[in-house]
Amino acid sequence: MNETSSPRADIPAELIRQWDLQQDPDSAKCPYHAADKLHDGPDIFYNLIQDPRFDIPGMWVVTRYELQKEILQNPDLFSSQRIAAFSSLLGEDWPLVPLELDPPEHASYRALVNPLFAPMKVNDLEDSVRQAAVDLVEKARAQGECEFMEAFGRPFPVGVFMRLMGLPLEEMPIFLEWEEDLLRGSNIEARVGAASNIKQYLLDLIDKRRKNPVDDLVSFAVTSKINDKPMPDERILGMCYLLFVGGLDTVAATLGFTFREMATQPEQQRQLRADPELIVRAVEEYVRAFGVVTTNRYVTEDAEFHGIQLRKGDRVSIPLGLASRDSHAYDEPHKIDFMRRNTRNMSFAAGPHRCLGSHLARREFKIALEEWTNRIPEFRVKEGESPVVHSTGVWGVDYLPLTW
Repeated sequence: MNETSSPRADIPAELIRQWDLQQDPDSAKCPYHAADKLHDGPDIFYNLIQDPRFDIPGMWVVTRYELQKEILQNPDLFSSQRIAAFSSLLGEDWPLVPLELDPPEHASYRALVNPLFAPMKVNDLEDSVRQAAVDLVEKARAQGECEFMEAFGRPFPVGVFMRLMGLPLEEMPIFLEWEEDLLRGSNIEARVGAASNIKQYLLDLIDKRRKNPVDDLVSFAVTSKINDKPMPDERILGMCYLLFVGGLDTVAATLGFTFREMATQPEQQRQLRADPELIVRAVEEYVRAFGVVTTNRYVTEDAEFHGIQLRKGDRVSIPLGLASRDSHAYDEPHKIDFMRRNTRNMSFAAGPHRCLGSHLARREFKIALEEWTNRIPEFRVKEGESPVVHSTGVWGVDYLPLTW
């Protein structure tokens, strides 16, 4: 982090940084410890951007749990419109639904989709989700070792979501490739190509479901009504696009960090094997410790926020992984403690845009921990190998070789 000149003369020099987590050598070991260095500086700072993927000179970065929560709960001042801006990559202007909608419109669409991921609906999915986990775990057990992300970390949650979306499982590799290019493509051409491929695939699928609806999320979108009227075409596309992108990355990323932690700290496995009742608490602690998403907001009007002068149009970056390890919110934030008394977390965000799939994600984590600790002996990172992680876009694990 280097102090340098500001594109805005009114920002105090001590609030100006140049921070890129991916460029910190320590992030290759653990992005959470590397990012925690920010907690030694200002709670909010202006980060100068040199990444060609961004067309702005800089953005505010918020490092503390309570400040992130306050922003996420204030959509009047901090707007979600076009925070992902995938459509803009294509020279278009349609929102992800309901993520990129602000109140009051957001409420109508959120109310429409909430029942799809409510606890009772997740209960109905329990048997099929568990069977998917068992099949993958048993296949890995027979081999005596595995690369976790390929064998389980991706196919388990991604497969569950693809079934909900009505997507063919055999196309998972190409979907994951598109997702990687969209979120972490090394150049704008890769991101545009991925955005275009996803859009065209979804448009074709939407057309098929219009002609022949089935029991999946895409059919739900095309047959739903808002205020007693059919959902507009661009809202259908925006909803399907959000579900597609959101279902292919975040749960897999959190599972990767969780199982890396368990593999390098075997006492955690022993605790869960000795007392399976701890798994419910373990899910909350791992979710707390491993926030993987960085979300953004746009300032809607000039305002002062905790001594920071914000200008209309300013972009605010909210890395939820920083809330995960905030010592102002948690005692010993880097310690995994299944008996931690404070179980609140920011990993699913907060406010009206809190993660739609949080109940399903928690159930997937619980089932994954139960089936692994029940069926696989104590596992560890394969000798002579090292996990590979990334901290661009959604923080995640690329490679996790396990043996037992």
